[in-house]
Amino acid sequence: MEVAMKKLILIIVLGLGLGGTSAFAYDYRYDNRAAYVSPGRSGLDWRINRLNRMLSHVRWELSRYRGDWRLRREVDRISSEVNRLNWRYRHGSDSWRLRREVDSLRAELHQIEVRLHVRGGDYYRWD
Repeated sequence: MEVAMKKLILIIVLGLGLGGTSAFAYDYRYDNRAAYVSPGRSGLDWRINRLNRMLSHVRWELSRYRGDWRLRREVDRISSEVNRLNWRYRHGSDSWRLRREVDSLRAELHQIEVRLHVRGGDYYRWD
């Protein structure tokens, strides 16, 4: 009787332990998703969302690779430019000019990655 009770308690504990892990599961595929802008104009929304994600990724790299104050200041400047770009996109600014600025900011962020000496696997993939 005592052995059967111990087995039953063990089964219940294991069942609760395995069932409880799914409650804490997290889907890391969407961890870098940013909802800064609403979808809309012919692929520009995709580019701006990717720029926002790249900015978040470079901030992470800056903390991981211990960037100096100059790099941090430059990332802050780029961040404020990205915020202005997001605002202008939401308010219907010229898409050709915004595309050019997205590409320029993307190149600046990549240069920061290069100056940080980021490992090859940590570079942000634009795709």
